[in-house]
Amino acid sequence: MAQPGHRSLRRALLLLVSTALSAALASALCVAPSQAADRIPREFFGMDVAITSQGETSWPALDVGAVRVALSWRSVEQSIGAYTWNDLDAKVATAESHDAQPLLVLEGTPGFHATGKAPHYGSAPRLKAYRSFVRALVARYGDRADYQVWNEGNVPIFFDGTPANLAAMSRVLGRATRDLAPSAQVLAPSFVIRGSGTLREVYRAYWSQKIGRFSVGRFVDAAAISAYPMEPEDPEDALVLTQWAQRVLDKKGFQGPLWASEINYGASGLQPTIAPIPMRRQVAYVVRTYALHASAGADRVYWWRWLPHITVNTTLNNGKGGLTRAGKAYRSVEDWLVGTRPTGCKVAKGVRTCGFRLDKQTTRYVSWTRSGQTRVVVAPAGSRTKTKPSGATSRVRRGDRVRVGLTPVMIETRSRRDSRSR
Repeated sequence: MAQPGHRSLRRALLLLVSTALSAALASALCVAPSQAADRIPREFFGMDVAITSQGETSWPALDVGAVRVALSWRSVEQSIGAYTWNDLDAKVATAESHDAQPLLVLEGTPGFHATGKAPHYGSAPRLKAYRSFVRALVARYGDRADYQVWNEGNVPIFFDGTPANLAAMSRVLGRATRDLAPSAQVLAPSFVIRGSGTLREVYRAYWSQKIGRFSVGRFVDAAAISAYPMEPEDPEDALVLTQWAQRVLDKKGFQGPLWASEINYGASGLQPTIAPIPMRRQVAYVVRTYALHASAGADRVYWWRWLPHITVNTTLNNGKGGLTRAGKAYRSVEDWLVGTRPTGCKVAKGVRTCGFRLDKQTTRYVSWTRSGQTRVVVAPAGSRTKTKPSGATSRVRRGDRVRVGLTPVMIETRSRRDSRSR
């Protein structure tokens, strides 16, 4: 469970960047010192991967550190008290075989455990039944997995209950992991927070819940949002949502991290996207999503999803199991960021640049223009190489003029070992 002070430095960084971003379109973001940030782990790069009941999947040709696994409760418990784990066993084993940490995302209340007059997939469950199921679940998989209380708790097709229901469920799952898998992480329900103020009110209401004398945050390790922006919006807009969610957590005193448990662009609910974009922009969106969220201190970002889907506009999979250019961009930005410490972002003359320090000598700078207009940046001292999201790398030296536009470019610098500030 989250304890006071848990990752407080990263949360302080997120708050600092959040406060500055609203002015960044015209000026510069505050640049936080690199020592205030943790190194970016593999698990930061998450993905939703559809694994079949036999454990079969077209696994991405990517180093996915964490995988989101949808867990339909009604598929496991098809008669009262009888659990069939074969399908989920295969899914967890498949994730483990690829060295990806599975996050089991609960949804789908069995009709015989549903509350309300018209039971459906998103019915709030009876708490006693939920307790029995999650204790059996955690007893089976232990710390091999992380667990999410529920999927999208403010979207009626997934959940029609109240914030109080979700808080009670959070305590049940939190206690189950405390007793049976103390090192597993418990993720709070995810919430959609774009658009409607009603959606945001449910998020606020959940984080305002108290159970007895304890706040709901005592029973979970991390908060979660579905970070989809509105249909025509971009990664900078998605980050604004994440920062808004973080401010709510700060006001409520929650000390754990915030995860983007789903993100993509052009999402139109369950309808085909009305905002298709060219592949060049898809490439840019993937890199910008991870560079911005890493700089802001987010702990995990799960791309939705590996398989193509008509409801979103940015696709990593070419439909045959291979990588699109956007998929290759995911691989590149992961290579650029894992193991580094974010140093913050700034905006100057329309160019946004985020820095990532690998070690005492090596820093990587990722630059782009949100407008898509081409600008020229001057390579800084110690510049060695510039790399595109395609993986193409070329030499660059201090003072070289580097063209930057919609597609981000990474410049790697290396200082001399014997250089000292005097």
